[in-house]
Amino acid sequence: MASSNAAAESEAWLTFFWNIENFSYCWQKKDEYIKSPTFVVESIESSNWRFQLNPRGFDDENFIQYFVIRQWNNGVEVNRIEWELAILAEDGSVFARNERGRPIFHKNRIFLRASAKRKDVTKTKREAVLSRDTLRIRCKVWRTDGSTVTPSTFVARTVLKVMTMKFLWDIERFSSLESGHKVPYVSWKGVGANFNIGVDEENNIMIFIEPFDKNTRFFTFQSYLIDTNGIKTDYGKREFWPSEINSYSLPFTKQISLDEKTLYVKNDVLSLYCEYTWCDGIASEAIENFYVGITSPLNRYPIMPTAHLANADVEKMVDLRKDFECLYVEGILSDVELRTATRTFPAHKAILSSRSPVFLAMFTTDMKEKVQECVDVPDVEDDILRRMLLYVYTNALEGLLQESALKLYAAADKYEIVTLKSKCRSFLKRTLCPNNLCDVLVLGDMHADDDLKAAAQEYALEHERDVFCSDVWKAFTKTNHVLAAETMLLKWNINYIWSCNTGTRGIHKKQNAPDEETGRGTVTEWNDSRAHCAEPRENRPMRASRVGETRVTSWQEEQ
Repeated sequence: MASSNAAAESEAWLTFFWNIENFSYCWQKKDEYIKSPTFVVESIESSNWRFQLNPRGFDDENFIQYFVIRQWNNGVEVNRIEWELAILAEDGSVFARNERGRPIFHKNRIFLRASAKRKDVTKTKREAVLSRDTLRIRCKVWRTDGSTVTPSTFVARTVLKVMTMKFLWDIERFSSLESGHKVPYVSWKGVGANFNIGVDEENNIMIFIEPFDKNTRFFTFQSYLIDTNGIKTDYGKREFWPSEINSYSLPFTKQISLDEKTLYVKNDVLSLYCEYTWCDGIASEAIENFYVGITSPLNRYPIMPTAHLANADVEKMVDLRKDFECLYVEGILSDVELRTATRTFPAHKAILSSRSPVFLAMFTTDMKEKVQECVDVPDVEDDILRRMLLYVYTNALEGLLQESALKLYAAADKYEIVTLKSKCRSFLKRTLCPNNLCDVLVLGDMHADDDLKAAAQEYALEHERDVFCSDVWKAFTKTNHVLAAETMLLKWNINYIWSCNTGTRGIHKKQNAPDEETGRGTVTEWNDSRAHCAEPRENRPMRASRVGETRVTSWQEEQ
């Protein structure tokens, strides 16, 4: 039986593959479909073939239903061919398929339909079937009349355009939030969505989402509560269509959070970490490969075999990370201790030395730590040292908040753990806001980090009204008047071009090296052309764009 099945697999006359990337963001509802590019088979009087996929079912939303359709134009008779439809895993194995059989003839076309339980594909067996969020469909066609045929294979790909916005949201004066009153999240106008938080009449905490892009077809919103210990709790992901009421309810009320304020609310601030992902249509679709008269690599080997091997390598790396974490947590065969003011942490000289030149010098030169086998770190808090050691052993950096990032950056700089310092820098740059700007500015200046300092100063100039008029900045100018003056005077320094005769002005700075975490450079140019020199800066609209690998933020007068 196995040999006959193998023979059947090798006898396929036509084979069609269709990969749908970012499948989870298909916006089609029940009885709505997405279709593949059209396959043109020249050997059958230029017949047209295509797939049709109903992500939420044709007649039952609990199933994913998929079709292959061929326009009928007096080609090969229906009773001379057999078809098979299948959903494949990334390694090429078959997850679900219908029995090989003859297609159905209906209204000048022939088609075959198959289905799979949506829950299996998107949840219970997602890791195997929907890896890389890609759904893979295959159709095979056989001739049954004994004719000698030339095998052909077609490969198509459809990519949905998906973008993600991640942000930290601190809701200040949370206890004063009342029904009917909404607090907005301040973000770049026109990017992502407009977010507001409030409470309803039953004291439920509600988040309201209004996409900026009118072309948004579908979006998801996921929130995490960050408690006072810095631990994130996942409150799930919700799916939305813009045409519906787009509100998201947190699974606890305002009163519960205030009753447990020592756990949930710090200094009357409720902290959320949010992920907003939206799809506004198809980014690209095309027939990518076409094989005639030769055996397609996709028929000989698993689909994307290199990616499959990469996943195996990733699994090995995950196992290795867990082993090193166990080595650290349990202190197995430790040969040195790091001692804070209140706690001692066992560690391993070899691992510390491989990650930090400072520790390497301690353990290989005639320093007291080499003999005493104990390193005193009284200036580092217990939690910060724990985070630093966890990163040294596992390269993991989880549950990072503003306060811990500031302190962890300082520790990483002291012990010259370059990658940890870079990741903390990236985090601090991404999460800049008027309330934390001063701390980041002082940190960059204190540690002679021109990149971090410049990012903070550029943020201050971009948001000058919010920053320079805030109570935080006013207090900052009293304790750090030199640094505050330096930042504010950047508006009029020698690099700030001002010409009332030409009516142009701008700040031009050299491009910084790409950030190790994000791969992008920092803000490199502000440009304000054709703006009259007397026009207030705040009256001009803000626009963000990307150029190559460099993020460019510009202020420009509207035409």
